[in-house]
Amino acid sequence: MRLQGQRTNDDLNALGVKQAEKLATKLTNENFDVIFTSPLVRAVHTANIVAEAIKAPIVESKDILERDFGIFSGKTWEEMKVISDSDTDFRTKDFAQEYDYRLYEGESMEDVKTRLIKFIDMLKKDYADKKVLIIAHGGILKLAHLLFNEKVLDKTPDNASIHEFDV
Repeated sequence: MRLQGQRTNDDLNALGVKQAEKLATKLTNENFDVIFTSPLVRAVHTANIVAEAIKAPIVESKDILERDFGIFSGKTWEEMKVISDSDTDFRTKDFAQEYDYRLYEGESMEDVKTRLIKFIDMLKKDYADKKVLIIAHGGILKLAHLLFNEKVLDKTPDNASIHEFDV
């Protein structure tokens, strides 16, 4: 229940490996041209497991890194309140896509949105005729749902879950 963000670069644990293997099994009969992944170790490990099953090349992109929680990286929502000495409900703001961690050496939603839109623009330009799989993070997925489905998610997406977007 700790916020990993982009500063916490841990590998998958045993459960994460099983989740990635289950995802790979689900995608075995899909014909993706390329897999884009965040360069964080946990995402790259997932991408490698999936790539083995679907035989697609992997490209890393910093534009789909998880949010930077700054000094809150590795902390719980409750610890964030103590560290900030604030009554701010960080979790509610985060889920509403109204977060701004710049005061805490991190990123705002607008910072992450800029990265994600840059990435999507690149896909539209360079991969318009390709079937693309993206291995990213919960924060990126939540923002993508807001931008492309006009929907605010009320919970973090499950690990190794599949989400489709028309962009």
